[in-house]
Amino acid sequence: MSDKGDTPAPAAAPRRRFFPRLTLFQWFIRFLPAIIFSFYTYSRQGPFQPPLCITFGLNCPQAPTNLEGVLERAEHYGQVISYYASLFTKHEDLGGSFAVLVDGKPVIDVYAGSKDLAKTQLYTNKTLQQVYSSGKVVEGIVIARLVEQGKLDYEKKIADYWPEFGQNGKEDVRLGDLLRYDAGVPLLNDDDENDALSWAHLADEESFSQRLARQPHLFGGKRTRAYHAQSRGWYLNEIVRRVDPQGRTIGQIVEQDLMKDYKDVEMYYSKLPNESDWEERLSEMHDYPTLRVLARLLLPRALQTNRYVGFPDLRPLHSIVMKMVMSKVRGGAESITSRVLVPKMAPFPHNFRTKEAHATESTSFSLKTNAHSLAKMMSMMANKGASIRPGEEPNLLSSETYAKVTAFHSTAVCEVTGESMPLSVGGWLKSRHFYGDGPLLGVEVQGWAGAGGSLVVWIEELGIGFAYVTNAFGPPESLLGDYRAKNLLDRVVYARKDELGLLPKKEAKNEASA
Repeated sequence: MSDKGDTPAPAAAPRRRFFPRLTLFQWFIRFLPAIIFSFYTYSRQGPFQPPLCITFGLNCPQAPTNLEGVLERAEHYGQVISYYASLFTKHEDLGGSFAVLVDGKPVIDVYAGSKDLAKTQLYTNKTLQQVYSSGKVVEGIVIARLVEQGKLDYEKKIADYWPEFGQNGKEDVRLGDLLRYDAGVPLLNDDDENDALSWAHLADEESFSQRLARQPHLFGGKRTRAYHAQSRGWYLNEIVRRVDPQGRTIGQIVEQDLMKDYKDVEMYYSKLPNESDWEERLSEMHDYPTLRVLARLLLPRALQTNRYVGFPDLRPLHSIVMKMVMSKVRGGAESITSRVLVPKMAPFPHNFRTKEAHATESTSFSLKTNAHSLAKMMSMMANKGASIRPGEEPNLLSSETYAKVTAFHSTAVCEVTGESMPLSVGGWLKSRHFYGDGPLLGVEVQGWAGAGGSLVVWIEELGIGFAYVTNAFGPPESLLGDYRAKNLLDRVVYARKDELGLLPKKEAKNEASA
């Protein structure tokens, strides 16, 4: 008689895994057809449409693109507007404003598109837009005006204005170093999980000031160029509050002085005038599709630009994108690039757009304005600081101050971006090699740009004030303006040279016959 207790139980069948255990490369191979298809659809259609429309052609908005405003001297600048309009018809742009003043007169001052992907809310001349680092241009103008008033000096140590700053290797850092990203404080250490930096910390003025002051010099006191993406404005505001007789911030000076002196200018670094303006006037920013970024990172460049399954004119993404991705994949200590451009409290672009982020001033990225206002500021800079409405509005800067602050200072490779940064005394880009080998080549461009595509510059030799503002957060192809703004600027310079008879005869003839 057998003992049932001695009979071994049948072995349990191995549980089947819902997802097979594959290497990253094997997963990539399995999904490669889907990636290629996604890239194909995304590269053949403009990215700023509803996802279902891009992928399957469903729910595509039928509303025509509106484009309204001012165009003067159409025989020269009409081709600029034609290109600008094409950005919307190809869905490479969604909504925005664009303005160009030449010798103080508007030749282009337009607004176009919509505030939403469904195209139910028109982008109008009342719409405001966050322009990220393009706000640094106005930030620098405020500092230059304080220098002119004798309240600040680029060569003085910051500790002379703010004694608490002079610690942890920052004792000899000058105001000019901060304007030119050489101050050694491109980021704030945020390693204490119990006191991690948040937007709420910025509201506690005294505590945040102390936090800024005790930040160590990242390079041991050695002057090193490293882009201060967010921190420059925080530090500048601490200095400005201490020298302004009324204790005002940069944003308050802009609203109370610049907006008072120049009636048709709107620039807000913190809260908007009315609570309802956040929904009614401020346009949401729409991000470049993540899937398209991934495809452009993973697929071979030759495939991306293939005329049959790609887009021949597609530009490569900036090298720092892959660096930041690999830094996350590998783990360990983050690179300075990631720590500066992707801080813990705001790891994604949309984190910089919340009401909480704008409850206080962060002048290096929080400006909300329009192209008209920025182009007017740039037109006065192109006029060497002089008013473009003499007798009606005051000068922005004296000619002496303008010459001082726009003088070339130095070129150095940035530790954050890996790019060479040629900067003026006042901290603006100053370059004759801004973009391409076309009409812009050899033309000195001054100003700055913002994440997502905005571009705010002036060209003194041609009398141009230029501003491009968009709600379509462009691909990370360049840190100073993307292809849309640069192509517009290139066409504006061509038009201005044509107007002045400065184009080579052969080039002008070819353009006329095109």
